[in-house]
Amino acid sequence: MKKSFLIMPFLLAITSCGTTQINKTSSTAENIYIDLSQDEQRSLVEQYWTLKKRVEPRYPIQAAKKNISGCVDLIVGINKEGKFQGYKIKSSYPKGVFDKHAAAALGKWSWEPTSTNIDKKPVLTSIRLDFMMSLNIQDIDYLAQCPKRNS
Repeated sequence: MKKSFLIMPFLLAITSCGTTQINKTSSTAENIYIDLSQDEQRSLVEQYWTLKKRVEPRYPIQAAKKNISGCVDLIVGINKEGKFQGYKIKSSYPKGVFDKHAAAALGKWSWEPTSTNIDKKPVLTSIRLDFMMSLNIQDIDYLAQCPKRNS
């Protein structure tokens, strides 16, 4: 009788672990991101998602006091819900000055699926945010590190 009490919890634990593994596998298969993060693929994200809400980043006070301009290029995940899902800094100028502010702003963005993305496929894309003190910027370093984009 005592042996059956010891075997029952062991069998129950093995059975529940097996069920958990199946659920993990199916949920990760649904979250495979389509990688559109290369510069030449950046415009393809518009086939999957349309920007619904954009929040401008805060300008760091210290950078504003020193009249520093720059840019941050991030690889961003857009999940099935059209929300920001993690990031990686692709490039940043000047390094580390605007990174946190760019990521914080992107965390508030949201997208809606296009009519062709009925499955709400998640994507990775590249987004660059520019930080400028004036529209007529003449800073040679900024212009070299943050060239104007065509798209």
